[in-house]
Amino acid sequence: MKYPVFDAHVDTLMRLGSPEEYLGGNSRTQLDMPRALESSVSHLVTAICAEAEKEPDAAFIHGISMYEEIVLSSAIKLYLMIEGCQPLVDHPRMNELINMTSIVSLTWNGQNSLGGGIGTDTGLSEKGKRFAAELDEAGIILDVSHLCDRSRKDLLSLGLRTVATHCNCRAVHNTPRNLPDADILEIAASGGVVGITFVPYFLGSNASLDTIADHLEHLVELVGINYAGFGSDFDGVQNLPIGIKDCTSWSDILELLDKRGWSSDDIASVAGNNWRRVFLNN
Repeated sequence: MKYPVFDAHVDTLMRLGSPEEYLGGNSRTQLDMPRALESSVSHLVTAICAEAEKEPDAAFIHGISMYEEIVLSSAIKLYLMIEGCQPLVDHPRMNELINMTSIVSLTWNGQNSLGGGIGTDTGLSEKGKRFAAELDEAGIILDVSHLCDRSRKDLLSLGLRTVATHCNCRAVHNTPRNLPDADILEIAASGGVVGITFVPYFLGSNASLDTIADHLEHLVELVGINYAGFGSDFDGVQNLPIGIKDCTSWSDILELLDKRGWSSDDIASVAGNNWRRVFLNN
């Protein structure tokens, strides 16, 4: 049985040399439209992570350009994510770009004027708290995935709806980039979803299809089926878990859940229905 997939995090925009590489397919990236359609992907959150690049301003412009050129021609519904908002707050078209954007992460791994990323131990600045509230008021979804513990706690304390597009469970594998159970509970209480990601370092040793399922099952046991999903991080990581080739591997992941005894309704929920609820009700 095929399930429509909502992948809540891919970095493909930053890897494209041209729109045609996404629209027509290519052999360089882990995702393109033909392969994603083959794997029943219906929705993608496409991230611009300019803060991770050597020339952030140029990278930001490249990502925006790629998104603007492919979004209207894509047979898959695309949502724009800004991952690390310093290039956004510094941009003369900030308000226009916010209107294009569906979801943001205030920081990437480092510190910016809004707060501290996972590589720091810094809370949100007052500017960051104000900006988060303004984005929420504008209908932008707030992603905690790259916030350090202090900044994430600060954001959760504001009482805004939050999600984690590509995070795993710290109780299953203890690394700072994974979420503690208490924070997962707060995200779910806000109506948000946590997307289990395929980054081997966040899955634990011998990362594989089974470890992906282990994190997902812990998440579902903790908060229930309605708050769990996926955010692959395709094209944001060079190495993938055993059993994941590229975006054509979705059927293998979902078939494993079936073998583990999941119902078709529950598989449909985590494959895409939960993320659709968050984005379509936004």
